[in-house]
Amino acid sequence: MKIGIYNRYWNSYGGGEKHTGSIVEVLSQDHDVELVSVEPVDWEQIQARLRLDLSRCSTKQWPNESCARLSCLTSQYDLFVNGTYCSSMMPRSGKSAMICYFPHRIDPISIMRSRAVQLLKDLLQGRKKKKFVHNYNEYSINPVTGIFAVEADGRAWAKPEAMLAVSGFCPRAIRIPLWPDVYNGIHSVYVDEQKVSWHVKGNDLCIAPPFNWGNMNILTLVSKPMKAIAKGEDSRALGFCIDTRDVVWKENVARLTLNLPDVSPHAALTSYDRILANSKFTADWIDRRWRLPSFELTPPIDTEEFSTESSYSKERIILSVGRFFAGGHNKKHHEMAEAFIRMRKEGYIPEEWRLVFVGSRHREHPSHLAYFDKLVALCEGHPINILSDLPFADLLEQYNRASIYWHAAGWGERVERFPERFEHFGMTTCEAMACGCVPVVFDAAGQREIVNSSEIGFRFTDYDTLAQQMETLTNADPAMLLEIGKKAQASISRYARSSYKEKVMEAFRGLAY
Repeated sequence: MKIGIYNRYWNSYGGGEKHTGSIVEVLSQDHDVELVSVEPVDWEQIQARLRLDLSRCSTKQWPNESCARLSCLTSQYDLFVNGTYCSSMMPRSGKSAMICYFPHRIDPISIMRSRAVQLLKDLLQGRKKKKFVHNYNEYSINPVTGIFAVEADGRAWAKPEAMLAVSGFCPRAIRIPLWPDVYNGIHSVYVDEQKVSWHVKGNDLCIAPPFNWGNMNILTLVSKPMKAIAKGEDSRALGFCIDTRDVVWKENVARLTLNLPDVSPHAALTSYDRILANSKFTADWIDRRWRLPSFELTPPIDTEEFSTESSYSKERIILSVGRFFAGGHNKKHHEMAEAFIRMRKEGYIPEEWRLVFVGSRHREHPSHLAYFDKLVALCEGHPINILSDLPFADLLEQYNRASIYWHAAGWGERVERFPERFEHFGMTTCEAMACGCVPVVFDAAGQREIVNSSEIGFRFTDYDTLAQQMETLTNADPAMLLEIGKKAQASISRYARSSYKEKVMEAFRGLAY
């Protein structure tokens, strides 16, 4: 079975990407799995940083278009798995599943806001230019990627690799008009990735695949690029040229690039054969927001890798692990730093204790850089260490040296209004507990499911609660912390990777197994 795993955010190296990659590890043992991105990805770096084995997979980069515009590309898979946060892509594959880290809003106001943002992006990217639509009989051909803007005389050059979508009823060969008497470097044509025969008759590219056309097919045309032979000539890599003078054009940028009917987000989500939730908290919100059932598949924890290392002894360290980024469900580093400084000042935490922040830095937006810089300034002069982009071995050392683990995502937020801002599961909390740390987490969302007993950790709701808990823990006999840490460690066995394959097979029962 050919399976496509789509994630727009592989390069964030987040918990969602780790979860998706863990599912990929299992599926790729029995199936042909292709990892899909929309930007260049260093897959070796992904495997190293997230500790994944993706060696059995192939990779493909789709154009960096909206999910709606890429929907047609899902038809080439037997099973399409959407692992992209906030995606309402309509699946057009034989079978489909969505990995839901948390359900986005699909109410009318949110939809209008999303469409307005997409329209603005379209205008900024020049998408206000007309789209090529060639109608013949009862089918239409629409560009997906690899077609340059139409020139004044009506010619549209293609890149050496271009993709077109064919939709509608196609009783015989597809004909694509080519510009007369110009370069044509086409040497291979694929329909839904199956190589087919073709020929040029007159000025038409004729494609007659050895099977019946479906309602939606993807054409990939591969050409030998033309090279400029004189100084000042067009330096673009060009493959062939389409004649658009006698074709129909579509200009409505609010609709999909493809000639397909509009699909509401709810209709698209309903089309998935299975929705996988990463926690009960997420599953409950899928039911509330989407009115759809889901299957709970929590991420696996490498309990063998994350375990108390006998060569280390627990120190007076409070550890917090999480990516440094602004907005959304950020990890509340500023709030934790301010609380730690205040607690030391008020005598709740003895002076010999220190706070350590570990996480990868987000640099793709100025707001993330400002968030990190503000944290550095806030912590200056205090016993707080900020360790960014650590190798795994160094991260593991921090887990093993720390006595207490803090997690504060959602602190100060209202869960009924902004549930996205809370921790939907909490992989780092599990990793810390597996290393014998005593967890002290914000009392909401996925953290409640992990720290589900007062015997294995503590949950706080505000500064006063946290201060009282920290006063007790930081002044306690170290043996007491070790005892709680052992119980916390034992509790994480329910998420162990050793039983994960069976869980994935059950989650994909009827789809891939």
